[in-house]
Amino acid sequence: MDIAKEIGDIRGESRSLNNLGNAYYSLGQYQKAIAFHQQSLDIFKEIGDIRGESNSLIGLGNAYNSLGQYERAIAFYQQSLDIAKEIGDIRGEANAWFNLGLSLEKVDREQDALGAYRNARELYQTMGLDDKVQNCNNAIEDLSQPQKPVVFRTRFWGWLRRLWRWLRGWFRR
Repeated sequence: MDIAKEIGDIRGESRSLNNLGNAYYSLGQYQKAIAFHQQSLDIFKEIGDIRGESNSLIGLGNAYNSLGQYERAIAFYQQSLDIAKEIGDIRGEANAWFNLGLSLEKVDREQDALGAYRNARELYQTMGLDDKVQNCNNAIEDLSQPQKPVVFRTRFWGWLRRLWRWLRGWFRR
């Protein structure tokens, strides 16, 4: 980053800032990640690099999602999605859809999340990215499964244990 700054490579500087944001995100230091992604976003906006903006917005969305600030994450993912569509960045669009699905799930918008995963899956299929398609299929399947209340499961196992004790006691007689 220092070299890019020194030689006046503003785009390179912004990419470096975005990469630092990704590194801090990987380390779980989300506030630092946000700071670097925001700096990167500001520079990309200033120089008119909208693909760079889209990447920085995804990074911001990921960090806010990890902090549990899902509505903020959704807003960043949506902005990234809009840019990706505008410039025809299919992979960026697919990634934004998938990440959007993750955050929508967290705010109990299951139908919207399913739609986002399906959109991502379709784009990943177009690109032939089978592992990404499988991730989408897994997310869709998990979200489509009816959730059994925890109370039901614990009552069942408690009932089963009582039955087992009774049977053991009955056979010991």
